[in-house]
Amino acid sequence: MNPDLLALITNIEARQPLAADAPVSAFRADPGNNHRQIYRNRNDKLGIDFAVDVLDFPGTQAFDARVVRIAAGCNNELHKHAHESLFYIISGTAEVRIGEATLALNPGGLAFVPRWVFHQSKNLSGTDELVILAITDFGLTKAVLGDYDKRTRLAANGADVLDHV
Repeated sequence: MNPDLLALITNIEARQPLAADAPVSAFRADPGNNHRQIYRNRNDKLGIDFAVDVLDFPGTQAFDARVVRIAAGCNNELHKHAHESLFYIISGTAEVRIGEATLALNPGGLAFVPRWVFHQSKNLSGTDELVILAITDFGLTKAVLGDYDKRTRLAANGADVLDHV
């Protein structure tokens, strides 16, 4: 069994908090501030210009929270991955493609992206940045599959990245 999955199961079965010693301030985050950047992609030809920061909360194993920032008039790449995602629009106006469907979302809007469904977010503003809070079960999926994101979306020419929009 994968050691990460075994650790996840062991911690769940232990019924003990994973961050009992963390200060209460560690459980609060301001998505508007800069956080640890984990991914950045820019491709002028494809209109891609975005960055992904992770919110490092203590004791998190199964899910993670990320802040996606998409430049004015740009989008992220059309892609898919093993984890589920819930997108909450913090600021800006988004067009979120999920499979063949497209949703228009304003601040406060929510969209759910199932596993392995191609999706893409586009910033409809020509002047303002789009900011999305993405909550995923990346930690759980990584525990089951290993570090799959490095082999797919985050890899150069990864198998799950499309080079066209």
